[in-house]
Amino acid sequence: MRRILAALALALSFACTRETPTPPPPPKNVPAAPRDGGRLVLRLEGPVTTLNYLLHTTEDERQVLSFLYDPLVAFDQNLAPISATAVRWEVLDGGLTYVFHLDPRATWSDGQPVRASDVVFTVNKILDAESTQYAAAFELLDREQTKAVDERTVRVAFKEVRAGQLLSFNVGILPEHIYGKGDFKKNAAVVGNGPYVLKQRTRDRGALLERRENYWRTRPRIQSVLFRPIAEDAVSWKSLVRGDVDVSRVTNDTWFRYKDDPAVNAKLAFHNIYRLAYTAIAWNLADPLLADARVRRALAMTFDRQSIIDRLYHGQARAVTGPFTPDQTANNAEISAIDFNPAAAAGLLSSAGWSDTDQDGVLDREGKPFHLTLLIPAGSKIANDMAQVFQDALRRIGVRLEMKPVEEAAFYDFVLKHNYQAAFLSWVNEPDPDPYGLFHSSQIENGLNVVGYRNAEADQLMLQARAELDAGRRVYLYHQLHDVLARDQPYLWTVQVAEKWAVNKRVQNVAAARGAGLYHWEPGPRAWWIK
Repeated sequence: MRRILAALALALSFACTRETPTPPPPPKNVPAAPRDGGRLVLRLEGPVTTLNYLLHTTEDERQVLSFLYDPLVAFDQNLAPISATAVRWEVLDGGLTYVFHLDPRATWSDGQPVRASDVVFTVNKILDAESTQYAAAFELLDREQTKAVDERTVRVAFKEVRAGQLLSFNVGILPEHIYGKGDFKKNAAVVGNGPYVLKQRTRDRGALLERRENYWRTRPRIQSVLFRPIAEDAVSWKSLVRGDVDVSRVTNDTWFRYKDDPAVNAKLAFHNIYRLAYTAIAWNLADPLLADARVRRALAMTFDRQSIIDRLYHGQARAVTGPFTPDQTANNAEISAIDFNPAAAAGLLSSAGWSDTDQDGVLDREGKPFHLTLLIPAGSKIANDMAQVFQDALRRIGVRLEMKPVEEAAFYDFVLKHNYQAAFLSWVNEPDPDPYGLFHSSQIENGLNVVGYRNAEADQLMLQARAELDAGRRVYLYHQLHDVLARDQPYLWTVQVAEKWAVNKRVQNVAAARGAGLYHWEPGPRAWWIK
């Protein structure tokens, strides 16, 4: 009997152990599993006026387009070219010919296959439509030799070699069966080969996109993306804090004020990014006030760059002296920023014939006062603050500067049509920079040479550099070009700002590419998901 009772007790003991086990320790730092669905809300700083890939002019439009189109060649996180619509390519004839093999799975959002003929149509239309963004990169296209080899293989030929030509194929392709009908510039269709489709254009000229169910590559996890134009930085920040917007660039003032706020950090993640971008004040060289290089240099001497870096950007910016950013090898580091020296500026203006003949505190020449109007993007606090610092310094030497805020679409229309005196601009460089489109004299009428700059020496240096395949030699040529442009000052080069982006922490797997930021590389936003 004792043995039976002992055995029964042992059995009960095991039974009790199985019914009430000791709980295991909780897992530490186990990331949440990615999930499908949800809506991402992205802030735009201006309205979307076109979704024609070849006709877009603003960074905001490019952001929307990057969700609708896959480029022929994409960039990875190091900004190296990788496959996208083209799975592979060959460079032939010493760089004159590019043969692209399209992904056999590639389709348009209407289900039609992406064909080699679509690539031929697109590169020709870049020139026919005088695409502001891309025409300079494809102006050497050899149309006769550019053709579809078969349905999925295309040969694109050029009349001359250009060192960075492969990077130019980071461009969306358009379907010929859609855009080849009617007036190209008035065609409002939006049929892309990317992971999203246009659901609707919103009243505020934003856009709502839905994930494309028949996308041919790895589908993104986020179901829909809403682009909301919010011009005012302060309004955008309030929307971020409320959770109405998930992703937005924020001013350095805002970042500095809230970067250590526990409540903000619990909700938002800040990303610090030096893109391949710089700000500048463009001078319209056709304006009589600005035609003299001495005047432009004097104005640059009145720009207190260091004060702006310290006061407006809290040290989060770097001086720029030409069309290259400080980290690019094309940048000539031996060229120093023009020192802030109002007294020397006044002397230069005097040598150019400007003096205060009527003692009213404003310089004049031949009876005309020195009055300048500076276009700035409406709602940009930093542009406004920087312009105010400049305005105050100019007032002290007798130059009157009027700031004119303009909505983004109208702003670029004024600039592209050369209908301005001065304009506060921001440009984004390619990984292998080519300033030809901005400064070559051939680009004044239909390109991005919005200042009307003409210099035979600079023209020759740009032509040589873009054809030079030896990287060291190309850097040498760009250093010389940098020197010429710094001397002529068609722009007042200001600073490269460390951009601050705020992202709601419900958006997961967010990363930045050095030089590109959050967008325009792969996987980029395609890898994001919403917690």
